[in-house]
Amino acid sequence: MKFAERYDIAAPIYDTTAWFLSLGGIGKLHPGLVEGLDLTGKKVADLGCGTGLAFPALLEAVGPTGHVIGLDNNAAILAKAEKRVAENKWTNVTLVTEDIAKLPVNRDVDVVFSCIAMSCVPHPAQELSELLANLEPGTLVRIIDALPRTTGPARQAINGYNFVKSGIVGSHFRELRPFEQVFRDQLSDVVVDYLHGGMYTRLTGVKGA
Repeated sequence: MKFAERYDIAAPIYDTTAWFLSLGGIGKLHPGLVEGLDLTGKKVADLGCGTGLAFPALLEAVGPTGHVIGLDNNAAILAKAEKRVAENKWTNVTLVTEDIAKLPVNRDVDVVFSCIAMSCVPHPAQELSELLANLEPGTLVRIIDALPRTTGPARQAINGYNFVKSGIVGSHFRELRPFEQVFRDQLSDVVVDYLHGGMYTRLTGVKGA
């Protein structure tokens, strides 16, 4: 089954599946996207936004003068995001159907976010490198994903679970190993920390001049 077809089938149960496969962590990861950041009035992009689960956290952070651009390449998934936006009457959200690394507005945003999405892109480290190369200087980038752990007492259990999960959702767990190095090579002020018991790595950095 092709990756796109898998997500077409998963669209009706996407939210429940996201909670289950993250072992209940999805509700902690979205606040983790904006934690410690002053985003008031900022224009932010949510790459691989899915059904818009992160929108409440992002919208609260940017406030009424800010704007959220949600991007996903799956029309069925994005249709659920559109429904969520309409039901909540969010007027400062724009949805775009496009591949993550081909974000047409990536030169016109203040902050780029991605939460458990880059791992689902073929050749994710290469796509990340291209994405970062196309950003304007000063753009803040924060990505949360299930990167392979190389340290920590629970790393074997964490890596084992994330490897099994990658087979279920069709992500590219093993190809995420160069992610941190790509981040450090192309961004400055890089901070790496961990969420939800170390299951997820949070990478934060700023595009230099």
